Amino acid sequence: MSEQSFPGPSSRSSSRPRYRPGLPAAVAAVAAALALLAGGCSGGADRTAGHDDTFVYLAGTGLVTEWDPARSYSDEVVALSNTYETLTRYDADTGRTEGVLATRWTSSKDRRTWTFTLRDDVRFHSGHPLTPAAVKAAVERTMRLKASASYVWDPVERITPVGTRQVRFELSRPAPLDVIASAAYAAFVYEVPQGTDDAEFYRATSRGTGPYQVDSWKPGSENEVELTAFEDYWGGWHGNRYKKVLFRAVPQSSTAAQLMSAGEGTYVGDIPPQLLDTLRGRPNLTVHERPSWETLIGLMNTEKKPLDDVRVRRAVANALDHEEIITASRGALVATDGLIPQGMFAHTTTLDLPGDPALARRLLKAAGYGPGSGRTVELQMTYPAGYGTISTVGDVMKAQLRPFGIDLEVKGLTWSSAQWPLAKKKDPDDRQDIFVMWWWPDDPEPLSYFRNVFRTEKEISYNLAYYANPKLDRLIDGVSAQTATDPDAAVRTYRTMQEILIRDAPVLCLGTNVYRRVLSSDVQGFVDNPAYANVVFVHDLTRR
Repeated sequence: MSEQSFPGPSSRSSSRPRYRPGLPAAVAAVAAALALLAGGCSGGADRTAGHDDTFVYLAGTGLVTEWDPARSYSDEVVALSNTYETLTRYDADTGRTEGVLATRWTSSKDRRTWTFTLRDDVRFHSGHPLTPAAVKAAVERTMRLKASASYVWDPVERITPVGTRQVRFELSRPAPLDVIASAAYAAFVYEVPQGTDDAEFYRATSRGTGPYQVDSWKPGSENEVELTAFEDYWGGWHGNRYKKVLFRAVPQSSTAAQLMSAGEGTYVGDIPPQLLDTLRGRPNLTVHERPSWETLIGLMNTEKKPLDDVRVRRAVANALDHEEIITASRGALVATDGLIPQGMFAHTTTLDLPGDPALARRLLKAAGYGPGSGRTVELQMTYPAGYGTISTVGDVMKAQLRPFGIDLEVKGLTWSSAQWPLAKKKDPDDRQDIFVMWWWPDDPEPLSYFRNVFRTEKEISYNLAYYANPKLDRLIDGVSAQTATDPDAAVRTYRTMQEILIRDAPVLCLGTNVYRRVLSSDVQGFVDNPAYANVVFVHDLTRR
């Protein structure tokens, strides 16, 4: 078979900044851009790319923090996904995996032995051929380094080359390895030098099989990364394809909108709604919008008063008017149906979600808080600074909670230097009360929403609700194999897991991010795949 239907596992917790810089813009800058765009934007400036065969990707900040494909766990994935490839790729619209470096795969009935047949005539950028031994070396190195999302390979016990075109994986437990092999992180196949794990071997270069090679990297500059076509790419260069890719750092969304309008960019994501409206209908631009798999969550500190009282946590969750929050986002968010976003395995629309103001008042009164009690619930909520949408959500939440006697302080903090360190303080009383961040999966399945965020941790990674529930832990530990062998039972388990979280209320599900992409109207073949957040597979595109 050349395709396989969904379900897939995950395991150990991970550590990657769960925040995307986006394209933050000051109000004054947005206003200026609106005025300029309303009057028409001059195209007289120098085109950044200089050639029609260059795809110009406008990013909100510098992208690359790690070149090693086994260690990469951040925004450089948008570049690496064009220089490295995986055995399979997941199609979020069909819910099936498709072949990339593998043309077909089979599994044993118990889903513990998988054999992948490799594509013929594939070469690394070095000119060396892709072989089963090379696949084995890459996956084993990724597993050995235990970086990035390497935990996705945890079920793998043994990898064996079979002949000249096949590689066999033997697993310790059932798992859908075709889905694992399609992960956005830690699933790249790359060339491994003998005798070294040195990440410098991969620095500012490309050791993959992908359609593009790294031409230049200028950290800190506007034109940060340039890729050029790998002429011996197995997929060929037929048709009017882009032969170069430029990743250009444009911190202001207003500037990005101007560049797109002037024809100096090919793609930009996450344009604020008020700017997006000015770009609709322009003959040289196309607007794409779709809900993502990025969920905005608020993790409530279960170890700190007053949120150590489940009644107070449930009161906060029920006091919020989620419909008003979504409306205030002006199209940047859609409502969530739980923790698992629409389009993913085990998504459901039938959960009994919070949103009962009368219940909120009763819970607060029972806990000794609320109007007339003389006791105010004082909470501090932090979020990664630079997100206008989250700031707006915070302001709405503050106004909604005030009539309940809940005083919410909303603080935007720099992720790495302020929000993250505050959350990791040893004394729970020194930490924030509510930690807001985006969460998205490492591979196309929902377990990381639970395993990485809510499973009990001795040393805190991303369980920033500091939550512990042995029953939930057992369900999390067993759902991976269940997903591979009995998907219907796994769907029921995921529902039970969400019901536990609704009951114990360590989390606020505030909305799902809506991808807002603007592309040059010359681009054909663009598909926004939420399984690969913000990645554009440029070789799949052609120019009119």
